[in-house]
Amino acid sequence: MKKASLWILLSAFVIFLIDWGVMGVKLLEGNYDIMIEAYIALLCFAVIIVCILARLLGRKCPHCKKMLLTDGKFCPYCGKPIEKSSF
Repeated sequence: MKKASLWILLSAFVIFLIDWGVMGVKLLEGNYDIMIEAYIALLCFAVIIVCILARLLGRKCPHCKKMLLTDGKFCPYCGKPIEKSSF
């Protein structure tokens, strides 16, 4: 899940940058019909936000299942060690 969300995040970011470049070139040429590019940018921005939230809120302790907000070696709730592979 973490690797998939990272790839989706990076892909959306690259598409977002390319879209902004296309939009900029259109504006520099005097073409103000950029509605499609604006929708693509909005969609990419929404995907980026969702992926970031999924990555932040998706970390849970494998023992007590509470949400972890840090990358520590021990769970702050139950005190048990957390393996890095459980993220």
